[in-house]
Amino acid sequence: MEQSKESTTETKSQRCRRFINIYDTVSITFIGDVMQHGKQLRDALIQGEDPSLPESYDYSYMFKYIEETLGKADLAVANMEFPLGTPPYGGYPLFSAPESVLWQAQKSGIDLFLLANNHLLDKGKRGFLNTIGTYEKAGARYIGIYRNLEEEQKLNPVFYNIKGIRLAILNFSYGTNGFPLPPPCRMNLMDTIHIKETVSKAKRMGADIIICTPHWGEEYMLKPSYRQREIARLLQREGVRVIIGSHPHVPQSAEYSSENILFYSLGNYISNQTTPDFTQLEMMITVRIRKNSITGETVLLEPDIEWLWCFKKDEFAPHYTVVPVREIIGKREMVKNGYQYDRMVRTYNDFLNRGLIKRLK
Repeated sequence: MEQSKESTTETKSQRCRRFINIYDTVSITFIGDVMQHGKQLRDALIQGEDPSLPESYDYSYMFKYIEETLGKADLAVANMEFPLGTPPYGGYPLFSAPESVLWQAQKSGIDLFLLANNHLLDKGKRGFLNTIGTYEKAGARYIGIYRNLEEEQKLNPVFYNIKGIRLAILNFSYGTNGFPLPPPCRMNLMDTIHIKETVSKAKRMGADIIICTPHWGEEYMLKPSYRQREIARLLQREGVRVIIGSHPHVPQSAEYSSENILFYSLGNYISNQTTPDFTQLEMMITVRIRKNSITGETVLLEPDIEWLWCFKKDEFAPHYTVVPVREIIGKREMVKNGYQYDRMVRTYNDFLNRGLIKRLK
């Protein structure tokens, strides 16, 4: 008996579905420097509670207005610029934050925490080791610092396999504010030999895409330093296709194409800084990676850039918080502090008019 045409031939819609299914896409959302200055700690402390206990702090507003974006990402990443778990807690110049900052970040959707930065030795060896223990106890994945060489060799780089796309993530810091690393503690520092070795290891692990998150540059500069550009060129020559930087506390210039994505600095995520200009304006970047499951080819789709603004206590909400600019621009009445609204609009337009973010062919 002759089979019907319908049973032997793919319909157009079936062919389209089969074509679409050969592509897998992974999204990774990055936020900038999560800071904990003294005024932020005092604001988060619940009235009448013991300031030495981490549960005495309320950080429910820290990620409140970006939780939806974080939740949609396959992977969400944050730079955490302080030791954890070592009271008494304090802000600049020697940071120390309660564990509840981490608990809230996890609850809000952050999956990976970047710890190679210049403040992780602010509480010495005890604070360094307490930080690692705090992340481990919380079941939080981190990168950049280790108890010893054996841990570094085991845990560096961080590797993910999401939807069949293999990702290796590296994290390095330019330094530790002059504090020597107490042996046998380890931090990924910006040594070119170490960088090359780690990238080579990521390749041997079979990474489709290698991502580097360097802590680098000069504070408050909107353009990268010569050293940043030099390290970026090195990383790209070695095969790193996505570079998302931190440390300058302001957004810096960026360039991207289907082959490479380079954001020198996303700026602060949350802090008590208001000066100099641009310390309250920041970027949240979502990188999307698409892989052809037949050919193995990976391409970088155009990144999503979400501009954010950091508000202090009672300027927008009862506590320090961060809000997407697009959700409130043109809606001045939503902001309790009119001066901060005007500052946001002026700063946002000023940065965009500088043309520092470029799409390459």
